[in-house]
Amino acid sequence: MEDGKMVSELRKARGLVVNLAREVDLKNQRIWEMERHNEEISSRLNSMIAEKDRMNHAFSEEMRKMQVIGQQNAKLKTELECQISSMHLLVQESEKLKDEVACQRKELEQKTNELQKRESQLDNERASFYIEKEKIAQNPYESDYSMSVHINGLRDRLTEKEEELHDMDNLNQTLILREHMSNNELQAARKELINVLPQILESNTIIGLKRMGEVAQKPFQDVCMQKFSAQDWELRSVELSSLWQDKVNNPNWHPFKQVVRDGKMQEIIDEDDSDLRELKSQWGEEACNAVVNALLELNEYNPSGRYVISELWNFKEGRKAELKEVIKYLIQQLKASRSLKRRRDCQQR
Repeated sequence: MEDGKMVSELRKARGLVVNLAREVDLKNQRIWEMERHNEEISSRLNSMIAEKDRMNHAFSEEMRKMQVIGQQNAKLKTELECQISSMHLLVQESEKLKDEVACQRKELEQKTNELQKRESQLDNERASFYIEKEKIAQNPYESDYSMSVHINGLRDRLTEKEEELHDMDNLNQTLILREHMSNNELQAARKELINVLPQILESNTIIGLKRMGEVAQKPFQDVCMQKFSAQDWELRSVELSSLWQDKVNNPNWHPFKQVVRDGKMQEIIDEDDSDLRELKSQWGEEACNAVVNALLELNEYNPSGRYVISELWNFKEGRKAELKEVIKYLIQQLKASRSLKRRRDCQQR
């Protein structure tokens, strides 16, 4: 009985050991899984920390670049403001010079009128002199002394008039030279504004740059949208407008004719030109007008070069912009930009 009891207890003990061993194995398995999970979490955490460090570094680098760009933009804006101020002074000086030239021209015209009156008076005196001379010839006993005095007086007056004419001619040449210099300065200022204006102003402004001689694309887009599929119309419109732009720029194509208007010879578009008639027939009147407008602009602004050029333009009034109104508009835009910046700074504070 005792042996059987011992065997039974041994069996229980063995079963208990087996169960304990299984529990140990399960716990070890759980511990291994937890360690592996911890390792994955640790790896992911390290990756996240590395990614955070990388993002912080990238953010710092972007902030540094933005600061550099901001400094460059501020420097560029300051330089542009200086250029605009210099151009404003140049325009003021040119306007002042023009006023001076106009006043001097008016003075010259007055002196010319006075000189003409004096010349007329001199002609009358000369006629009187000849009359007196004839009288003296008829009466040789008159005093020769008075005749000599009269002749000397006339000679002095002639010398004085010649000197006045010479001085007036010199003044006129000086005025022409100063006017030429003023125009050169104004043209140089216009070219400089054309170069810097795209950096200052955004698109769709009242004052800006207009590309004279450029064929408008919208009429070709409109007609191609009607004639071609949704996949093809855009490409076909670009091809078509580019084709006619090349034709407009070609100096060998000159669809103009000479007419006399108000007694003057003028060039106008030849509506019977075969290419224009074909364009109008195939692609419509709006497309034809776009090409005609480009031709007229080139014929006015760049007839010898026949290539597109930029011009300062008043889009509100549809005309070439004067230099002084461009400067005035830029100054207004800069003041508005400064005011907007101050309001933003106040809001951020």
